[in-house]
Amino acid sequence: MGKVVLDMTMSVNGCVAGPHDEPEGLHDWFFSPSPENRRVVEEQMSTIGAMVMGRRTYDSGASQDGFAANPFQVEHFIVSHGTPDEPARGETRFTFVSDGVEAAVRLAQAAAGDRDVVIGGGAQIAQQCLAAGLVDEIRLAVRPVLIPNGIRLFGDLGGTVTLESLGAVHAPEVTHLRFKVVK
Repeated sequence: MGKVVLDMTMSVNGCVAGPHDEPEGLHDWFFSPSPENRRVVEEQMSTIGAMVMGRRTYDSGASQDGFAANPFQVEHFIVSHGTPDEPARGETRFTFVSDGVEAAVRLAQAAAGDRDVVIGGGAQIAQQCLAAGLVDEIRLAVRPVLIPNGIRLFGDLGGTVTLESLGAVHAPEVTHLRFKVVK
């Protein structure tokens, strides 16, 4: 079984979006990667087996046709109280899970097999997964920007999470940090 990896892009002050869920250009590095970023992206693509995200992240992506050309061609498990009226455009397979993050991660692990499950969207889902002890590794892409009044990735964890540094990769538009979650 692969790892459960929290993989998010955030600002230097810890925000994953602006105050109204706007992306603030945080993910620009991914779509026009430098050689350093390309290596990080290639590693991520070669190890991912499934994704878990929240309904707000799904709705935001679907409203912008963000899944129409989704680079992550793995099953996405969406933590949600219901299903959308219209499915997102594209070939991505979505499974909506109403039983919480533990159930979503368990289903994603079964789908991923030996590959990693990536928690890839929504600060609340990330916080819930960390609080439940589900995360094995954290990968952060830190953009050199400050977002006022944004949505903070680590806003409410419910306790201390101890990390062990696994390294960093520096690129002009982003710094990649990796941490093992000490359990």
